[in-house]
Amino acid sequence: MKKTHLNVLIISLLMILWTGHSIGHDFWLEAHPFYTENNQTVELSVHVGNDYAGDSLPNITQWYSDFSRYQSNNKTDIAGELGRDPAGYFTPKKTGTHLIGYQSIWHFAHIDSDTFNKYLLEEGLINAINDREANQQTDQAGKENYIRHAKALVQVGNQWEVDDSTHPIGYELEIIPLRNPYKSSINDLLTIKILFQGKPVQGLQLVAFNRNTPKAIQKSLSNKEGEVTIKLNQPGDWLLKTVKIYRIDDDEADWQSHWASLTFSLQ
Repeated sequence: MKKTHLNVLIISLLMILWTGHSIGHDFWLEAHPFYTENNQTVELSVHVGNDYAGDSLPNITQWYSDFSRYQSNNKTDIAGELGRDPAGYFTPKKTGTHLIGYQSIWHFAHIDSDTFNKYLLEEGLINAINDREANQQTDQAGKENYIRHAKALVQVGNQWEVDDSTHPIGYELEIIPLRNPYKSSINDLLTIKILFQGKPVQGLQLVAFNRNTPKAIQKSLSNKEGEVTIKLNQPGDWLLKTVKIYRIDDDEADWQSHWASLTFSLQ
């Protein structure tokens, strides 16, 4: 078998695996390490799972539409060879907070009614629950197009030549801290803004938890300014996530959803 044909087969099999287990799970970026120094290579891994534990995904370019380091006025592709795990890496040349973004391609999922209803409830998607009840579709399977928008913040040194922590990068659904979390201390409050298509969105559930205690979640709905405040009540790696879903008119899917996450660490 020729190498190109083998690569196509491997990618096709991995795509089936991706689609089969990714919907309804958390999706996030991890930096190794989150704290580093100039000229030290940072590894970046892409994860799908639950409770800050799960599988890491290799670098398959057909799986994503963007994997970049975002700066105030430009962005740079993250380096990473085909099949590499961790999926990417970069070497910072300036101190401060660096912003990494990863956006998947669109996927389709056909989900049995019980699983779909459970996931809608867990993610606080009351609009979809009410819509299905009103249209007597609660017992029907969920047919959904979905996309993932993940971001990670990496701290280089203890000075700030750059600080890209609060910059929107243009993903359709995006979690933006209004203050750099790396300038926070234990038990500080951190206010988050949620944007959908560049505008604040009300009524989305933000979930925040720490890797050390993943079951101790903080959960709140965004206000009319799209804002939610969480308490950074312990050190370690933090994961913030939110989901937006809405009905669409499509031959295959009834719903379209966007999943956003943000990760950083606190010493």
